[in-house]
Amino acid sequence: MYFLKISSAGLLAILGASCIQSTYANDHGSYNYDNVRNVARNPMVPRQSTQNNYPVTGAAKNGTAIQIRQEIRELQKDPTLWTLYILALDLMQYTNQTDMLSWYQISGIHGEPYAPWDNVQPGAGLGNNGYCQHVSILFPTWHRPYVALFEQVMYNLVQEIASRWPAGPVQDKYVTAGKNFRIPFWDWAAVPSEGGILPDIVQDSPTIPVDGPDGTQTIANPLFTYQFKPLLPGAFIYGPTQYNEESYVLRYPNNNTASAYSQNGLVAIQLNNNAPTFRSRLYNLFSAYHNYSTFSNTGWYPDNTDGDYDSIEGIHDQVHALVGSGGHMSVTDYSAFDPLFMLHHANIDRLFAMWQVINPDSYVVPTAATADTYNFATGDTLDSQSTLTPFHDTSGNYWDSDTVRDTRVFGYQYPETNGGSDVDVKDQVLKAVNTLYGDKTTNGTDGNNTPQRRDAVVNHREWLVNLKSDKHALNGSFFVHIFLGNFSSDPKTWSLDPNLVGTWAVLDKLNTAGLPNKPISGTIPLTGRLSKLVLANKLQSLDTDVVPRYLDANLKYRVTLLDDTEVGNGDVPSLSLMVVSAPVVPPQTDSELPAWGTVVVHMNITTTR
Repeated sequence: MYFLKISSAGLLAILGASCIQSTYANDHGSYNYDNVRNVARNPMVPRQSTQNNYPVTGAAKNGTAIQIRQEIRELQKDPTLWTLYILALDLMQYTNQTDMLSWYQISGIHGEPYAPWDNVQPGAGLGNNGYCQHVSILFPTWHRPYVALFEQVMYNLVQEIASRWPAGPVQDKYVTAGKNFRIPFWDWAAVPSEGGILPDIVQDSPTIPVDGPDGTQTIANPLFTYQFKPLLPGAFIYGPTQYNEESYVLRYPNNNTASAYSQNGLVAIQLNNNAPTFRSRLYNLFSAYHNYSTFSNTGWYPDNTDGDYDSIEGIHDQVHALVGSGGHMSVTDYSAFDPLFMLHHANIDRLFAMWQVINPDSYVVPTAATADTYNFATGDTLDSQSTLTPFHDTSGNYWDSDTVRDTRVFGYQYPETNGGSDVDVKDQVLKAVNTLYGDKTTNGTDGNNTPQRRDAVVNHREWLVNLKSDKHALNGSFFVHIFLGNFSSDPKTWSLDPNLVGTWAVLDKLNTAGLPNKPISGTIPLTGRLSKLVLANKLQSLDTDVVPRYLDANLKYRVTLLDDTEVGNGDVPSLSLMVVSAPVVPPQTDSELPAWGTVVVHMNITTTR
C-alpha cells in the first residue's frame, strides 16, 4: 500500500522541495500558568522513608482497574486526556535539567551524557557507557521499567496540572480523566486509518494550540522536537561536533552543522516506503519465533540457525534509524531525547507483551553480555535475576526480568492484552496480530487477481533476505537497502526508491573503534513484493524453481551511512546476505498464525550486485 510510485527525477524533486526549513518555536515556549496557582517547574523528588532511592512504580492505579495504553491517534480522539498529555510533556521538557525527573535526565539514562541516575554508580571502568541494554538478552525487559518510569513522571504531572483548573465541573472532568491517564504508543506497523505512518502531530508544526487551565495558548509542540535548556558544551563526549552544537533534537537533518533543521517530510516518506517491511517482519516474528532468546535481540549466537536471523530489537533498530537518519534518534546514546522515543518504545513493549501472551513459557535464559554497559561488563552472565539498573522498586531493591515479567506490576496493559477472567487473551492477541499485521496480499482488486493467481500466492513459501554484520563495521549506524529492479544512481534517493523492498538498519553508538566484534543479524522479507508480481502475471509463482531465477536477475543491494553517504558493497567485509525460504501453511482461522516449515538457503548475494 505504501510503496511510492515515483520516478528518479520525482525523487530528486522531492529532495529539493522537502528541504523547506522547519521553523522551530523560538518565539513560543512553555504553557504559562501565571493566572493560576503556580505549577512546580522542579517537582520534588519523593523519597522513601527508609531508602535513599526513587522507586519506580509506574503510574498509580485507579482502584483495582488496570489502565490501558492507547495508540497515539486513539488518544488524540479524547480531547481531555490529549490536553493533559500535551501539557505534561510540555511541563516535563521545561523542568530544569538538573532535576532527576526532568526530560533531560530521564533521557540521559539511556546513554550520554554518561552520569549516575538516582545515585546508581558505574562499575569499575564502565563509566563511559549508558545503562541501556542492547544486543542483549535483557533488551525487552530493561526497557519496560524505563518506559514505566517515564509514565510515572508523566502521570504525576498530569495530576498536578488537572488540579489547576478552577474548582467546578471542568476541573472535575480533568481530575477524573487524569486518574486514568497512561502514555500512548505509536504503532508504526499497522495500516493507519488515515494519513501516513508518521503521525501528523509529531511532524507538521513546531507549535501547537492547547486549552489549559489558563485558557488557550500556542506553545512549542512537545512532540515536534526537544530543546536543550541549555545545550551543555561537551556533554556528548563521543559525538561529532554537531551534537555539541545543535540545541534541538533533529530528524533527518539537512546537514551536520549547528544550523541544521529536520526534514520530517522525508522521514514520513521513508517510513511509508518501509511500512510493508515492518508489518511482514512483525508477522513473521509472531508466527515463526517462539524462543525468547532469538526473539529478544539482534545478537548472533553460535546456536542460531538460518531461521533465527530476526528479532524485535532488529525491527526496533530499523524504525530508530529511519526516523533519525543521521539525527538524534539514529544514535543509541542520544535517541531518548527525541519525543518519538517513548512512543516507539511503548510500542516495542506492547509487541513484547503480545508475544509473551502467545509464548508464556519462553523467557530470559543465562546469556553472556556482548557489550559493556554502566553496570555490566562484556562477558558477564545476564539472566532473569540480573539487576535492571538504575531502576529501584519500593523495597529499595532493583527490578529484574522476573519481577517485570507482567506489565500489570506497573499498572498498565494494552488493548490486545487486556482481559478479565471471561476473556481468552491469547485468542484476542492472535486475532489482533492477524488483523493488524497479517498478509493482505490476496485481498487486492488487481484485474489479474484471479482465483488461480491467488492460489499461487496463498499456497506460498515465505521468502526473505537474511543479513548479518559486525555491529561496529562502519564505526556507527548504517543502512543496507534491498532492491528488486533498477534504482537511481543517487544514494540520497535510495530509501525513497519505488523499487526498494526494505532497508535493514544497524543502530550503533558513535566512535566504536577498538570495541570487540559483535555480530548481529536481521531480515528483509521479500514475499509481499514477490506476491504482487505473481498477481500481476510478472512472476509465475512463489515456488523454489521460479523465484531464485528472478532474484538472480533482479535482486540488488547498496550500503549507506545514515547521512546518505554511499559505502561500497565490498567495504563491509563482515556483511553477508543470503536468500532463504520456508514452506508456510496459512492459518485456517483468525485465531491461528501461519505454521512455518524448515528454512532452506537458496543463494548468497555477492558484493557485485
